Amino acid sequence: MPSKTIDEWSVSMLTGGVPVNFPYSASSASVFSEDGRYLITTLSHQIRVYFISTRQCIRTIDIDLSELADVKLDVTNPNHVVLFKSSGEIIVVNYKDKLIDPVISRTSIQQQLETLSVLSVVSVKHDKYVVVTGKALDKKKKGHGPHTRHLISVDRTADSVSHIVEIQNVLNYAVSLDTSKIAFVTADQSILLLDLEIFYSNSLDDVEPLSLTSAKNWEELIVSEVIPFQYRSPITCAAVSNDSIVALGTNSGVIQIVYGGSSENNSDSTTQRLLKWHFDQVNALYFTSDNNYLLSGGSEKVLVFWQLETEKKQFLPRLNGPIDKIAIDAHKNDYISLLLKTDVGNYEILLLSLVDLVSRLAVNTIRPKFANILKTTLSRTKKRYAKDASFRKEFNKLKLKYDYTCAFEIHSKTKNLYFPNESSIQAYDIIRNEQSFVQHAAPTISTGKVRGEQKIADPQIVLLKFSKDGEWMCTYDEVADSEIDSLMSKKDKQHALKFWKFNESKDKENKDNKDNKDSRNGFWELTSIIMDPHGKGTPVLSLIAAPTSYFNGVAFLTADNRGGLRVWRPTFPKEAYKVNTASTPNKQNKSQQIAWTLRKQKPASSSNSTFDAVSLAWSDDSSTIFMSHECSIDCVDSKTFDLVPDFQIPTLTESKIRAIHFLNNHLVVLSKTRFFVYDLIAAQLTDLVTKVHTTSGAKQLITVDAKRNLIGLAINFYENFEPSEADNLSIASKLYIFKPDQAKPIFVKEHDSGIASLRTDSKSFIFVDLECRAGSITSTLLEDVHDFRDVAGDDDDEEKKTGSLTDEIKSMLISAQGNVDLMNYKTDAGNMRPKQQQQNGSTEEDFEAAMSTSEKVVGLHTFQSVFQNLNGLQVDTIFDRITDILK
Repeated sequence: MPSKTIDEWSVSMLTGGVPVNFPYSASSASVFSEDGRYLITTLSHQIRVYFISTRQCIRTIDIDLSELADVKLDVTNPNHVVLFKSSGEIIVVNYKDKLIDPVISRTSIQQQLETLSVLSVVSVKHDKYVVVTGKALDKKKKGHGPHTRHLISVDRTADSVSHIVEIQNVLNYAVSLDTSKIAFVTADQSILLLDLEIFYSNSLDDVEPLSLTSAKNWEELIVSEVIPFQYRSPITCAAVSNDSIVALGTNSGVIQIVYGGSSENNSDSTTQRLLKWHFDQVNALYFTSDNNYLLSGGSEKVLVFWQLETEKKQFLPRLNGPIDKIAIDAHKNDYISLLLKTDVGNYEILLLSLVDLVSRLAVNTIRPKFANILKTTLSRTKKRYAKDASFRKEFNKLKLKYDYTCAFEIHSKTKNLYFPNESSIQAYDIIRNEQSFVQHAAPTISTGKVRGEQKIADPQIVLLKFSKDGEWMCTYDEVADSEIDSLMSKKDKQHALKFWKFNESKDKENKDNKDNKDSRNGFWELTSIIMDPHGKGTPVLSLIAAPTSYFNGVAFLTADNRGGLRVWRPTFPKEAYKVNTASTPNKQNKSQQIAWTLRKQKPASSSNSTFDAVSLAWSDDSSTIFMSHECSIDCVDSKTFDLVPDFQIPTLTESKIRAIHFLNNHLVVLSKTRFFVYDLIAAQLTDLVTKVHTTSGAKQLITVDAKRNLIGLAINFYENFEPSEADNLSIASKLYIFKPDQAKPIFVKEHDSGIASLRTDSKSFIFVDLECRAGSITSTLLEDVHDFRDVAGDDDDEEKKTGSLTDEIKSMLISAQGNVDLMNYKTDAGNMRPKQQQQNGSTEEDFEAAMSTSEKVVGLHTFQSVFQNLNGLQVDTIFDRITDILK
């Protein structure tokens, strides 16, 4: 294989970040198209358009959506959405048409806002936007503390701002579904109800321009009533119906209903009701379009339907996370859109039908579990940098103060990314850019925790590995004794090593497609659980899969904190006890009969010393096991499990070793302060030796590609660390690809965010950054292109690299052009001499194949039928259409 250069590698982002959370808007980071067929969702770095009937993403638009405050459909053009940033920037994007630049316009009202921020958008009209502005608060404090809110109007043609009304001491506010009503909850136990119908029907030209007098005039016109309420529990959320019914959610779980306006069911304007079911604070409320039902949700992971007339309740339990937002769109009022908080800073958009409460669409992104929360820890570093002069003097941008890594693995069969997170494992299909499934690896409270249940500790999945063939998964989890148990030994932990078998479904839909190995048509089945695998109170710190030369790779190796090693292999049932699959084709072998047991072990050190830095590597021929602990590396004979006396690796580093890897007779070592490669044959260091600064989780930032003999490494560092830019302190990174015997990297790329993890599959390096995005580093050499074309469709890297339908079609047209070139080859082949054929690398078989190809004229009209009725069409189907035309 020829040496690769920097120009022969490319980096592409595979995902667009997490769904955006709007702190002050009821929107769930998504809007429907005018016909209700599409859902336009906003991620932190991408807009994604879903065709609801097929649940497929049909288009992606890469755009920076940081500080996004709200999103609305543009009434002037149903193909446009309007994005509002808190800074005052307004962006109009064409989400439907295939344009080179989908951004139609960018305007800003920042100067007119002065020190205020855009909080949410009430409505988008043909001539104006109605916006709520005010002082932005910390997301953790939203809804608490009275603040002044301004209702303003933005002229779309002149980008001028006019004040409508100013409301002081506002705790919370809500907008009705038809955008005609706004309810401001104030600190004096009252609700200020505004009716905007008069404002919508009158132009601003009919009243005096921007002045205090005009503001008072508007206030007199649109403030319909002030409604006092009695319940004094802190308000956490609010909702208002189209007929002026107001619902207030509290931190105690009680919902207060307050009637306003001239509603028929409001015979007494002072009538108030309390709805009680929630055990913890209510996070979200919303009224249905007919005003008969109220929807509520909180940390219980349960959506509650309240029938207001009878107070009867219906429940939709066991959602994937606490409910943060509930929204109904005017263009699709028979659907409910939920924003679920799946993790710190990570969300899921769930679309439900109001008719049958069945999920119609779930918008997920990758869910990595970071070692530390970036926002809070970076804030601590900023404060210390600004106040401590000695800290600034000793500050080194390469030495991170906190570990920001995460763990993930790539399944060799499906190419799904597996992210262990708390007690579950998320399998993410990077090709389809969607979540495949969530595997619950340990028992938890599925309906959410409230009040005292927060003290119950959940099991944490610490380690996860797959066997080389992808048939087996090994997980290691631990759980600490909960405070609620009131035990004397609260620091004790229980450990469990679990072995899972991947079973592919054999349903009727897949009988016709034998190559279909989609993980969504299969499941992981637990076969064995080993409690405290290395003894009571002894944690496992490293877990690796055996090489294929060792019992076909069906084995796992574990190491504990005292230097103990153990090999685990399955015990298969005898033939007499197997299920006769020939006579019962619908039944599979009982995987429960397969028991994983301990086969070999190396006892732990007799001393009481323990290590917190342990790593394992296994040679390709399975003869030698390498185990690092603290600063030293031991070589163990895999047959006898004794130390190899005649082969000693010298102490090459004086700092803790983070990770070791075996790579084609080389040992790749990454320590706290050093990165080097040791040649095991020559018993000496190679030219690849360099100084680094790594955190405790640096084992996630290095990987090796044995097939191409390459090493991938990510280095994080601080950015914008000058005293004048301390507030802008952030983390960036560099991605490196090395050959084991060369000091100069063959690829270097700066990334605008920190890298949390780096892994490799058969064709590319996959990384995850601190903004919950996945990316790939792929070779652009022609031979690598040929490699992945020979693999099944699920392994297509071109699909990985292109998120939008436009780019996918473009790549397929390139492939189609290749077929055209092959067809045209016959016209040149007749005039080609044998010597010319040899120079061009042609063979006789190629020549005969080219001559046997029928002639076909290809023009623009040839592909017109391909691009008809593309809504929700899969990429594979489009490619088949192109291929059929070219045959």
